[in-house]
Amino acid sequence: MKITGAAADAYAKEVVVADFDEPGDADVVRKVMKHLAAKGIEMTEHRVRKELDRFAAEARAQIAAEAKRDEAS
Repeated sequence: MKITGAAADAYAKEVVVADFDEPGDADVVRKVMKHLAAKGIEMTEHRVRKELDRFAAEARAQIAAEAKRDEAS
């Protein structure tokens, strides 16, 4: 969506808040799909879900790395 800086941070927070609307990630997928459509970006739900999975894996790896650094300190 070409969002950067403070706007990207604000959008990420919006998406996190949306995840509290209901169990699972359907609420997040709907929100992202809606925003993509509003910007004229065609994206399948499958692709959005794959990207969410990729970001989740990246976040887990970052958290694990931070935990290892904290343990080593």
